[in-house]
Amino acid sequence: MRRETARVLIVDDDRENGEFLQEQLSREGCRATWHRDPRNALKLVRRGVFQVGILDLKMPHMNGVELFNRIREKDPDIGLIILTGYPSVDTALATLKTGAYDYVKKPFKLEEIKKVVGRVLEEKGFFLETEMVTNQRIGQRVKEYRLRRKWTIAKLAAKTRLSKSLISQIENAKNSASLFSLSKIARSLGVRLADLVQDL
Repeated sequence: MRRETARVLIVDDDRENGEFLQEQLSREGCRATWHRDPRNALKLVRRGVFQVGILDLKMPHMNGVELFNRIREKDPDIGLIILTGYPSVDTALATLKTGAYDYVKKPFKLEEIKKVVGRVLEEKGFFLETEMVTNQRIGQRVKEYRLRRKWTIAKLAAKTRLSKSLISQIENAKNSASLFSLSKIARSLGVRLADLVQDL
């Protein structure tokens, strides 16, 4: 699987949907970009920039089908997913015939979107990495460096002036460590911050 960040383009004139998808897919390790105006979104598209596009079917200025076709002209390899609030068998068939990867009914369930995006990325050699997995890797590295020094959590807490509870939560992936906390931990352990977060 490829380690670089997968890029997802979201085009939906509904601000609530767009911002929600952008936030949630970013948490999954994607670089998600949302635009409410399809004309502006189209300007960003060129071959290889985005791996996935999520397009609303009904939008002002340009509908999802027209946007779909124009994106396809610019980048035939992007995996396109259609969102529609007007689901029907005809819509589904027409969408899939145009070469869309899949279509998702609105209101959608987040897990459904994640599964479809995940399938597209898997086919392209990418993968979704959840925030939990990232936290687990950071926690594991903190623990490894601490144990190399044969320090207890209490000793690391004393060195960093962070609470024992916080360090325990970081090591057990129950807390998303801030850069400030990680910087203090790295400095106390005698390693670089990059040693804790690189290749995540």
